[in-house]
Parts: sequence; C-alpha cells; structure tokens
Amino acid sequence: MKVIDLTHPLSDALPVYFPWHPKTELTKTANYQEHRCEVTRLSVGTHTGTHIDAPSHVFKGAPRIDQYNPNLWVKNALVLDFTPREPRKEITRVELEAKLKQKGFGVVIKTGWDVHFGKEDYYKTYPPLSTEGAEFLVEMEVPLLAADTPYTLEVHYICLKKGIPLVTNINNSSQLQEGMIKLIAAPLLIKDGDGAPARVLAVLE
Repeated sequence: MKVIDLTHPLSDALPVYFPWHPKTELTKTANYQEHRCEVTRLSVGTHTGTHIDAPSHVFKGAPRIDQYNPNLWVKNALVLDFTPREPRKEITRVELEAKLKQKGFGVVIKTGWDVHFGKEDYYKTYPPLSTEGAEFLVEMEVPLLAADTPYTLEVHYICLKKGIPLVTNINNSSQLQEGMIKLIAAPLLIKDGDGAPARVLAVLE
C-alpha cells in the first residue's frame, strides 16, 4: 500500500485570491523557553488551500459541511488524466465521456495545474471543468469530485445543487496515474461550515 498526500500545506505564504477571503495567519502563542511547550494560533478561511465546498457555500439553507455522513469522505475514485493541459482550456463533456464509463464512483480530475498553486495568476490561467462536463458528472452519479484546480462559479452551482461536495486545489497530482484509487478527503468538522480546509490522501493498493 502507498499513500500520496494530495494536500497543499497551510502557511502564512498562502495567497489570497479574493479580497473578501481571509488571509491565513499562524502566530506562536507559547514557546518552549517560557511555557515548556509550543502552541500556534491558526487563522484560516473555510476555502483556503486544499479544501472542500459544501452546498451552503452557494445555496442558502443547503447542507453544511458538518451535516454529511463521514462515509462520504472515503470513496473509491477514478483518476482522470488530462495532462498536459493548456491554460484556460476547458475539460469538456466529450473528454469525460471517453474516460468515465461507470456510474457511482468518485472522480479526481488531474490537469497538472497544482504546480502553479500560489502564483498570482493561478485563478486566471487554470483549465476549468466545463459546465457541460459538470452536468455529465452529475448524470454519472459522482458522489465526490476532486480536482487539482479551482472550479468556476457555474460548476459550483451545478454540482453543489445536487449535493456533490467539491474537493478543491489538491496537490501532487503528478504522482497519480489514471485509474482507481481510494480517496480520503477529510474536512475539518466545522459546525455549520460552508466548507472547510481538508487533508486529502490517495491510497494506492
């Protein structure tokens, strides 16, 4: 068995791509010399780094991150490889139809764009899942969707309306081969959370 960490580390260096999203801050509040231990205060937004969006992120009154059955966070998932990928080139329904033939599995979209995470133009250049592609994944009864990119607002509405959580900005996708993995995507258990930072792992048998 091999485990691949698909998570971007939390740090002060994480970029803020939207002015209304809080900056990530780590501040030492205790140290070994004075307190005989070390403690750090973490200030982080619910959609920071590698994270999971709940339906309540875009729909008022929709399910929140703490309302999901934890069984959802451990799924057999198909890695779909779309590398190499040009900037802003959408992943189309036709491309997805050629790779995804069975209903009911989680999906991991690999574009290789995680290597650009942290760059100023990351959100302007990533190759997005198309709206038609998202509609196809809904038709295929995908319970959990992960990608090494963000998602467009339109894709948020399509997937989250159907209750499909969006695992966003995974890391180390170059270590994944196309095919089946065990995906573990564990969000922080935030009461009434519209989303949460997550530790995401791929288990290869």
